[in-house]
Amino acid sequence: MIFRLSSLALGLLPLASALSAADIPADTPVSQLVKDATVQMATGNTQDALTYFDVAISRDPRNYLTYFRRGAAYLQIGKTIQAEQDFNKVLELKPGFEGALVQRAKIRARKADWAAARKDYEAAGKPDEIAQLEEAQAAALIAQEAAEKGDWDSCITNAGAAIVVANGAYDIRKTRARCRFEKGEVVEGISDLQHLLQINTGDIEPHLQSSAMAFYSLGETDKGIKHIAQCLQSDPDSKACMKLRRREKNLEKDIKKVRKFFEKRQYATASKLLIDRGESDPGLLKEVKQDFKDYTEKGYIYANSPQGLYQNLVEMTCEAYVEMNNLKKGTPYCKEALQLNPNSLHGLIHKAQGQLDADEFEDCIRTLELAAEHHQHQKIDELLQKARTLLKRSKEKDYYKVLGVTRDADEREIKKAYRKLSKMYHPDKASSNNMTPEDAQKKMSDVNEAYEVLSDPELKARFDRGDDPNSNEQQHGNPFQGSPFGGQQFMFRQGGGGGFPGGGSFKFQQGGGFPGGGFPGGFPF
Repeated sequence: MIFRLSSLALGLLPLASALSAADIPADTPVSQLVKDATVQMATGNTQDALTYFDVAISRDPRNYLTYFRRGAAYLQIGKTIQAEQDFNKVLELKPGFEGALVQRAKIRARKADWAAARKDYEAAGKPDEIAQLEEAQAAALIAQEAAEKGDWDSCITNAGAAIVVANGAYDIRKTRARCRFEKGEVVEGISDLQHLLQINTGDIEPHLQSSAMAFYSLGETDKGIKHIAQCLQSDPDSKACMKLRRREKNLEKDIKKVRKFFEKRQYATASKLLIDRGESDPGLLKEVKQDFKDYTEKGYIYANSPQGLYQNLVEMTCEAYVEMNNLKKGTPYCKEALQLNPNSLHGLIHKAQGQLDADEFEDCIRTLELAAEHHQHQKIDELLQKARTLLKRSKEKDYYKVLGVTRDADEREIKKAYRKLSKMYHPDKASSNNMTPEDAQKKMSDVNEAYEVLSDPELKARFDRGDDPNSNEQQHGNPFQGSPFGGQQFMFRQGGGGGFPGGGSFKFQQGGGFPGGGFPGGFPF
């Protein structure tokens, strides 16, 4: 039973810690009450200090110093209205009391009540404070004029100077917020909007603007939803805040789906949520772009603000197509990504890949070097190495070009190209192609050299790495070396017979040509 009572007593301790006027003995001297209040102030327990001051004032309502001390306590916890009322009472009981005049002047200056603040400073004999007040008042006027002219820098600078003195002035804060947004300083502008809400807690507009700017302009969707939730805490019945919150929550849900698909590397599925697929399914890109336009018209978003969320979604769309290796479909999105952000990672990768495919190796390298200045990404390194290899190769021999195939051609395509060129440069076809026998022999030599490398997986891999297997070899007119004809020498000789104009003919030498005589299986053409 004792244990139960002790437990109950412990449970009531938090409730007993809050001091009330009834807890203070009726016979406690006023001087002791003031001392107790001062002790509580020193320990940071302002609420209990106020309770002691309240009791002291109720017992001695003519003591101006108690009012002054309670006013100071109210200031400490940000209750300026109650503080000003106490300072008014002090000056009623003790006209000309300097401390009250100075503190009331500061409160009035904080609200940009310039004339009233100046009057108190003059009464207190404070020329330095008056000079500071005049500077702040002038700065506020300059800031307003600068905002009207569109001089955002001057507006921000001068509004800031005024706010040093008048940090609770609603209009000055609002002016600076606008100028910051117009200049593109979204984070700083939202900070000013949050101060407006502290000055006027019932104002809905700053909630809507803070949320929309964070969500759509910064692309920080979590913060945007958090800001609009604060609006509903302040005014649960606000239809405007409920509507914006519902819209942001729905978009955030779809954006999270896209991110999950990216994590699983399901880029095709992700792209379906991003792009326009018809009236019934406009896609996130179109929806967010339209929202930005609509909320700009409503005044939730400033016209010159960045489109952070839309930019992020465009970047993701570009990335999806780059990862799917579908450069053609990704082109409009990757181009837009670069328009929105010239240093777009996937926009630059897409651009570089296109330049690489077009054999614009030097341009490709410059694009990738720009990307590397701003991003660390494996794809950049891979493409950069490939572009440098291809640039080096382009200045030497490019066996792919010789055969007229792409760099990703398979074995069948390479062999088909070889057969086609073998026909073209056959001695009997040389004249019809306006070629001399010597030109045909040289072309055939190049074709055979290329085929020798590209038909051998090991040699092809070396060449793809930038190592030409034939770079240190001396080729001495061996046009069919490495061909499917077993490495025999195919030569042109002058003599009787048809074939070339002027009686040219051709024949094989070195042991009668192929093992067993003749052409095994015939010419490969």
